[in-house]
Amino acid sequence: MFDEVYEPAEDSFLLADYLSHEIRSQDVILDLGTGIGIQAIVAATLKDDIQIIATDINPIAVQNAKKNAQVNKVSDRIEFIHGDLFQPLLEKGRFSLIMFNFPYLPLPSPDLEEKDWISLAWSQGIGADNILERFFLGCRSFLIDEGRILLILSTLSEVDLKKWEDIYSIEKLAERPFFFEKISLIKIMQD
Repeated sequence: MFDEVYEPAEDSFLLADYLSHEIRSQDVILDLGTGIGIQAIVAATLKDDIQIIATDINPIAVQNAKKNAQVNKVSDRIEFIHGDLFQPLLEKGRFSLIMFNFPYLPLPSPDLEEKDWISLAWSQGIGADNILERFFLGCRSFLIDEGRILLILSTLSEVDLKKWEDIYSIEKLAERPFFFEKISLIKIMQD
């Protein structure tokens, strides 16, 4: 693992552990905020007939994920792209599954100019709804009609998904308590 990349923790493992229940044949998958690539790599090992694009705002994470995919012999099955949310995907089509381990801690936003990549991986600042709003609006354009979203949230983020219930069906698939928070895996589908 490269120094300036978020080390997978409970949130990453909750999503990775659940993928075997959700990956379908011929899925076209987007892994937003891929980090070291754990979700994309696990997905690539589950089915041979899927396509995967994995993105991260941290260019070092993208390089780390590429290296991990090579080590796990799935680099030919995953396209890694540097960029913020859906910005680098304008010509990539639509997806049947979008995975996002949302950087959910409500702490002051790191300074992008200082390139504090580790902090950016887990903190999107007070008012984390901004990144989720951009995410959900992007999903409207990039998710196929029958598509699914897998989203990790923490009770610490105080995110209210109710405002999205008119557009999406929202279901909590799993929840794990940890020292000071509960981490939830949420499945979301367009209505």
